[in-house]
Order: sequence, then C-alpha cells, then structure tokens
Amino acid sequence: MSGSKLGKWVVAGVSLAWMTWAGLDQFGNLSDSDIENHSSTSVQERLKDCSGTYKQRYECKENIVIKSTNNTFYAMFGRLAIVVVPPIILATALHMLTRRRSDDDGPNDDLLQEHHRRHHRRRSSGRH
Repeated sequence: MSGSKLGKWVVAGVSLAWMTWAGLDQFGNLSDSDIENHSSTSVQERLKDCSGTYKQRYECKENIVIKSTNNTFYAMFGRLAIVVVPPIILATALHMLTRRRSDDDGPNDDLLQEHHRRHHRRRSSGRH
C-alpha cells in the first residue's frame, strides 16, 4: 500500500472517529434551552412579558420568536461546524501534502517542454 493510500485511510479513520465522537457530544445531549422555538418553555415565558396594544404585543412576540429561532440556527450551525470542519481541514491538508510531494517527484517543466518541442519537430518535418 502506497504512502498516499495509507494516509487517506488514516485520515478517513480519524475523521470518522472525530465525527462520531463530536456528533454525539454536540447533538447527543441537547436540552430544551439549546433548541428554542415558539412552543418551547423559555420562549413562552418571554412571550408572557409582552404588553401594550395588540400591535405592540404582536411585534414583541414576533421579535422574540425570530430572535430565538435565529439563535437556535446559529447554535446548531456552530455545533455542525465543530463536527464537520476539522475532518475537512485534515483531508485538505493531506491532499495538499500528497499533491506537493507528487509534483516534486514528477518531471520538471523544462524536460516536458523539450519533449514537446522534439515531438512537434518530428511531426512537422514530414518524417513519421
């Protein structure tokens, strides 16, 4: 097994282990306060504090619901980033490392250009 294939398997294994552990840690024990929507207890308590005219109460409640929904979205997005971003960074680093190594091992540009010039001269001179 070549080094790059072994590296890919190691990165895949580490990434899978990370996503399993981080996923369980981030999403396995969510409480009601982590996920707020219009029917959650904490939002309902805040909605009770809205007073004034019908329009004022409506705007107050609408702002509370929108803010709690946005906060939940950002919190869940952050949790998802914790689970997914490190494996992406690790895979990208491995790809860049193996690509750089393969570029260093390959023929240099001068040799390739000389080969193309010779090949082009042979074809254009009429001899095959």
